[in-house]
Amino acid sequence: MKKIITIFLICFFTWISNNQPAFAEAKNKVQQITKKLKAQGIVPGKVYFQHDFMLFLDNEDSLPEKNLFSSVGVLETKSRMYRTAIQNISQVKLNKNYQYSDIFQRERNIIEILYPTDSFQLLEDGVYFYTLDEHKQLHQQASFEDVFELPCYLRVEKKHGIVVSIQKRPLAAITHYTYDYWPNNNIKQFNLKMYDNNHNIIYTSEIVFNENTGLMTKAIKKNIKTGRYLIESYIRQDGIYEIDDYFDKQGIKTNHVILYKRPNRVENQILNKDGKVIKTKRWEPEEIFDFEKDLDEPYPYNKLIMNVEKSHFLLKDAMFEQGLGESRQYDSEATNRVKYLGIQPHQVYYHKLPFPGFMAERYKNFPHQAPLSLIEAENQLPRDKYSDLIQVEMGDNYQYKKIIKTKWQQSAISLPLTQFKDLENGVYFYVMADKEQLTPLKGVEQAVSLPSYIRVEKVMGKIVAIVQKTRVQWLTTEFDYKKTAPIRSKLTVLESHLVPKLVIETEYEKGSYLPLTQVIKNAQGTTIRTFVRGKKKNIGAILERFNGQGIKTNHIEISNDGDIENQYLNHKGSIVLTTDEIEDKDNPQLYDNLPFNPDGFEMILFEHFDDKREH
Repeated sequence: MKKIITIFLICFFTWISNNQPAFAEAKNKVQQITKKLKAQGIVPGKVYFQHDFMLFLDNEDSLPEKNLFSSVGVLETKSRMYRTAIQNISQVKLNKNYQYSDIFQRERNIIEILYPTDSFQLLEDGVYFYTLDEHKQLHQQASFEDVFELPCYLRVEKKHGIVVSIQKRPLAAITHYTYDYWPNNNIKQFNLKMYDNNHNIIYTSEIVFNENTGLMTKAIKKNIKTGRYLIESYIRQDGIYEIDDYFDKQGIKTNHVILYKRPNRVENQILNKDGKVIKTKRWEPEEIFDFEKDLDEPYPYNKLIMNVEKSHFLLKDAMFEQGLGESRQYDSEATNRVKYLGIQPHQVYYHKLPFPGFMAERYKNFPHQAPLSLIEAENQLPRDKYSDLIQVEMGDNYQYKKIIKTKWQQSAISLPLTQFKDLENGVYFYVMADKEQLTPLKGVEQAVSLPSYIRVEKVMGKIVAIVQKTRVQWLTTEFDYKKTAPIRSKLTVLESHLVPKLVIETEYEKGSYLPLTQVIKNAQGTTIRTFVRGKKKNIGAILERFNGQGIKTNHIEISNDGDIENQYLNHKGSIVLTTDEIEDKDNPQLYDNLPFNPDGFEMILFEHFDDKREH
């Protein structure tokens, strides 16, 4: 026995010796942070303010390394906020050991909005804060301190006499963290409470830690709204890392979940009311609380319209994703946005660039950019190799009814300047005849109707640009709708250097942009390609190909697992060859791999054209 104790002590002191540098480093870090806080005049128990507090479950992170401020005003803005579109400010208190003890955190979304600037014309340059009453009337507040706890406020910024930003900043989450510690400064207990805008508790979490190891031993998590709760027990033995028990609002256990460490796997036992296992799954139950969902915006802030061009992509993406289904809220906001921009049903106008991509960069087919005149739109990318000119026609439902896209190749050219000496300052358009003779055009409308033209710009008596523009691609897309959902589209290739005139007709699944069917017809109206979403259980899609006379050449079935069966047919419809490749080995075409969304096919054409030009 004595020998065993001796061996144990040798091993223990060896472990201590090997880890001494780490202990010393951790102790030194604590001393440095504490010394720094004291030098800054930070005292325990007093309320301070901090950017971007992150909850922690490890004792090493219990001392603040980020700056603490005695006033919240200096935290009103920070460059990092605009990279995430979130303002994160916490009121914090430290205990006598300078460890975090009480943290009250507010996270806000930063949303640029479309709002009339008339009310702000008399303001000097600077940042101003406002609230809205129930009648949507503005009330200016004296400082950030007056608004930072409110459910929402407006922030207006003015520079050089111009309003450059109007934001609404609604609370996305309100969280209260508290930490208790053991005498050895390890975390003893961590409590979390989340609130709604009326300060009602909507979620709680309580975690208990081991005094010596600092590891979690048990957690109780509750969704106060639904009544569901979860008890987590941390085992860490016999290959089991954790056991979770889920309960409904009546306190009846619904799931007994075992999480194994090695190998990583889940055993989710689904229980009946008597506690008996009725089914076992290999994945965890759904979360008892949706941490991704932001707090609801209060009225009337929820009626303010997002400025899609200026808002952060994370906020825009969340909105665009809603375009896949029906959403009265987003449909209403999108319609109001179009009206605010002054766009009317049946209006024809030219579009800003870059044009937002189908589905991924626009909410359904609602515009979110102000209209341009033709002269404004014609020269949006003056120094690019290619430039788009996009004309749209609006439908009754404030969405695009027709989109006409023309792509121009641009190149600077040299011409004798003497022929332009009598011109006034401005923009002029010409066509070039034989021997480089220029014929003036009546204006930009005539120029863009031609396959090629020359644009001359004169500024302050000097010719600053002579550009030749040649049309290389010309497509139109027309949409039909059921309410706000697109149900059909027709893409027409009017001009392309890669394919002859084509028409691609698509029918969409209700409530989404997923094609149900797609048909390609040639210039003679003959069907040359078809796509049909698979109706059989194991068939994902059926593609068929036809030659220019409408005779079927291929029947292709694609399984849900991605397996391909490509049957080559003779003129009688008999199978002559079967392959597992989708490409046509005899006569591949750019339009073989249906289905396409309208922008997708346009991109394929242009990418192949540009590659061809470069090589």
